[in-house]
Amino acid sequence: MRKYIRSRVLPPLKDVKNRPEIGTTLRNKLVRLMTHIDTGVKHTSAEFLFVLCKESVDCLLKYTGYGNAAGLLAAHGLLAGGRGDGQYSEDEDTDTEEYKSVKSFINPITGHVEDPMPNPMDGMTEEQKEYEAMKLVNMFDKLSREQIIKPMRVKPDGTIGPLEEAANEYTSDHNSTSDSDENI
Repeated sequence: MRKYIRSRVLPPLKDVKNRPEIGTTLRNKLVRLMTHIDTGVKHTSAEFLFVLCKESVDCLLKYTGYGNAAGLLAAHGLLAGGRGDGQYSEDEDTDTEEYKSVKSFINPITGHVEDPMPNPMDGMTEEQKEYEAMKLVNMFDKLSREQIIKPMRVKPDGTIGPLEEAANEYTSDHNSTSDSDENI
């Protein structure tokens, strides 16, 4: 049953020039629903597509893009990749020649091939690049201090946690190794 429904909802990808949520196919409509304001609709459509992909993160990202699937992956603790726990029947390889030829050019966040953007750093001196980098660091620092944003990280188990935990772990690990070095 899953294979039949998948063939109707997620046929082999041919057109990757458009974003996954743009279009009139059933897949396009379901991907649009993955970012719906109603959380019930959002979770149901995301879970449905995830099951059709046999709970494979790579397969889900192929059909939806990381940006659309991030909420579901965070809820399942799969932001770092991996597989769900389900047991599913085997599927044949559904990659079309069109998809294989552009696979390396697909933006994994948006799920489609984007036109190349000019490099904003071209023509800048090293001093200008360093100045712009420091400006960016200062902006992030200000947003963090004012608690507008909270820096996060993906933990080894695939869940999200505060970045300050990683900094504290690094500091405590670093201090314990330097303490043991002093004892030698």
